[in-house]
Amino acid sequence: MEASDTPEEATMTLSLTDELLLLVLDPASGRPAIDSTRLRAVVGGATVAGLVLDGALALDGTDKRARLRQTGTAVPTEPRLREVLDLAEGRRPKDVVSKLGGAGAWRDRAGALRDLSFQRMTAAGVLRHEETRVLGLFPRSRWTVLDPSLVPALRHRVAAALADGAPVPDARTAALVALLSSVDHLAALTGLPKREAKRRADAVTAGDWAAPAVRAAVEEVNAAVVAGVIAATAATTAATS
Repeated sequence: MEASDTPEEATMTLSLTDELLLLVLDPASGRPAIDSTRLRAVVGGATVAGLVLDGALALDGTDKRARLRQTGTAVPTEPRLREVLDLAEGRRPKDVVSKLGGAGAWRDRAGALRDLSFQRMTAAGVLRHEETRVLGLFPRSRWTVLDPSLVPALRHRVAAALADGAPVPDARTAALVALLSSVDHLAALTGLPKREAKRRADAVTAGDWAAPAVRAAVEEVNAAVVAGVIAATAATTAATS
């Protein structure tokens, strides 16, 4: 077994994708608690939504004519994120999410973005990475959150946003709620019944939590994640029936 938890930097600002991965990480197994199809789709969605919230991407136009455009500001330094910026230019959010993590994507870009997030958090001392071997042959990664207060604080943010009568959440939290709902993970995270969790998530995302263009972009991303999961699940069912 190999372990790594030596921080390269004392602190880091968690991205939307980082927060999402921390919230779907199963502490018992040290691996994401959602299946690979949902994980790819939601990582792709979180990456695009995060670039929109950070101001690196903006939605230009309305309805079906709306396309993502680079703003020239808040440009990430990481090459894999700059690649997403270039990929997004002139495309609809749903098409970008599909190319990143859809069932038909020929490159697993979402997998590379997931690995980038885990690597960053490990280097910063947020996570400890351990590698074991299944049956002594196949490598298997496990991640442990080092700060015991971190995930509970993230869970509290999400749960507080879903509470009846709660004020409109900040844009980052609203996007997290939408993304977690898109892969049916809110119920597991909050203990709410699935139908109630979805109802409350819909109420949150319908609010004025960001400028209209930002909300529209995130809503399109969220719809693309849902569509991608449904399409991949249907394809798998058809192939095995």
